[in-house]
Amino acid sequence: MSHRVTLRLGFSWLLPDPWAQRTVSRFEESTGATVALTRTDDPLQALRQRSLDIALVRGEFDAPREARTLPLFDEPRTAVCSERCDLTRLGHLDWLDVQSWPLAVNTVSGTTGPWSWPVDQHPARIIETADYDEWLETVAANRGIGIVPEVAQRRTQHPAVRFVPLTDAPPSPVSLVHLPDAQRTLIRRFLDAAVQTTSE
Repeated sequence: MSHRVTLRLGFSWLLPDPWAQRTVSRFEESTGATVALTRTDDPLQALRQRSLDIALVRGEFDAPREARTLPLFDEPRTAVCSERCDLTRLGHLDWLDVQSWPLAVNTVSGTTGPWSWPVDQHPARIIETADYDEWLETVAANRGIGIVPEVAQRRTQHPAVRFVPLTDAPPSPVSLVHLPDAQRTLIRRFLDAAVQTTSE
């Protein structure tokens, strides 16, 4: 039995669809290799420790010094709040008005936090959480609102939360990050497949 070569793709939260599924199958069909999908709270740290070959990263980030980054596309953002929150009655939220609401932030892998605004426009209150599930339950408990890429709206089922359109928000970039010395040929083939899928 021949052992298939594996490329380890790390992500912290929902992979973008249908981009991820199309890219993985395109890569596997063209190379005969397998993609191992690894969820980890901090994909860049896992990349530094060489437990991943490629990290899918959202938002702004500090890549390891020697890493290469391939920007893929931007995801629109949406607001999310508890069903009991006054925001549900407003019908939409403007990016500049986020500062007047308490903001629940996933400090480890979240894409929106105090760093997303100039200092003088920060949300007044920040509620810190450590991962997506904790963040979601904090929003559901009406401790604060959240801001997430729109993919969450299609993929998150929670009876106590509501999604609210967010106007004038900057999009959230999605990138692939890799180290140049790891499985170079396989990584290049995966990046090629990723770019092809993005341009479809």
